[in-house]
Amino acid sequence: MSQETPSKVKQALHQQTKNYFWNPKSGLPNIGDYLAFETVNFVLNLKDLHPLDISSGKILSIGSVLHFANDGDTVWGTGRNGKISPEKHVFSSLDVRSVRGPRTKDYLEKKGITVPEIFGDPGILAPLIYPKAQLNTVYAGDTQDVLIVPQLNDDLSIYSEYKNQLVSPRQLPGNFLGRLTKAKKVIASSLHGLILAEAYGIPAVYYSSGSGENIFKYHDYYEGTGRTEFAVGTSIEECMELETSPIPNLRAKQTDLLSSFPFDKYKQTN
Repeated sequence: MSQETPSKVKQALHQQTKNYFWNPKSGLPNIGDYLAFETVNFVLNLKDLHPLDISSGKILSIGSVLHFANDGDTVWGTGRNGKISPEKHVFSSLDVRSVRGPRTKDYLEKKGITVPEIFGDPGILAPLIYPKAQLNTVYAGDTQDVLIVPQLNDDLSIYSEYKNQLVSPRQLPGNFLGRLTKAKKVIASSLHGLILAEAYGIPAVYYSSGSGENIFKYHDYYEGTGRTEFAVGTSIEECMELETSPIPNLRAKQTDLLSSFPFDKYKQTN
C-alpha cells in the first residue's frame, strides 16, 4: 500500500472530532480503528442520521481509546487501554451506553461514572457491514489453514518464516476482511484481529508477541463475552498447536450494541 494517506481516510478524518477513531501518525489506517468510523456511520444510516449532527461532544466506539474521552462525550463499546496511566483519563462525566467489557466498566465506576451492564466491542458488527458471502464473492482467493494478524507495534521480523500467512492490519477493511474470511484459523497479537475473526465465526488464538501490549484489553474483551479463560501462546509454533477458545453466540451481543446506540444524541436534519 502507498505510504500516502488513503483518500477514504482523509474523508473520515473530517468527521473525527465528532465520530472519534484513532489514526496512526503515518496516515495509514489501522483496520479496527478505521472500522470505528465505518461502524458508527453504518448504524446512523439506519435512521438517516449524520455523525456531525451529534448534539454535544463526540462518540467513541471501537478501540482502546477511552483516554481520548472528554467530559460530555458518549461511549459506545469503547475499552480502556491498560498501558495508559489513570492521570491521562481527564474526564469526570461521560454518557456511557455500553463498554467493551467488565474491566472497563469497573474502571469507570471507580471514577463515579454510571455504566450499564452492556458489553461488546462494536467490531463484532463487521459482518453486518461486510457480509462474508459478498466478501468471498469479490475476493476469490484460496482458503488458508492459518492466517496471522500482527499487532501494530510488533517487530515484523518475528514473522519472517510466515510471510505467506501474514496479513497486515494497516489497510482498509475490504481487503483485510476478504482475506480474513478465507481463513480456517486466526493467530493474532492484534485484538482487532481476534475480535474480527470471532465475529465471522473463525476460531482464533491470541499470540503474546512481546510487543509491550498490556493484557488488560484482551481480558476485557473475552470477559465481556462471558469467558474468563482464552487460548494464548508465546510463539507462533505454540499457537499453531493450541486449541482455540470456543466462540460464543455473538448475535445477542450485536443486538445489545445496536439497541444501546445513542440515536437520541443526534438530530434529524431533513
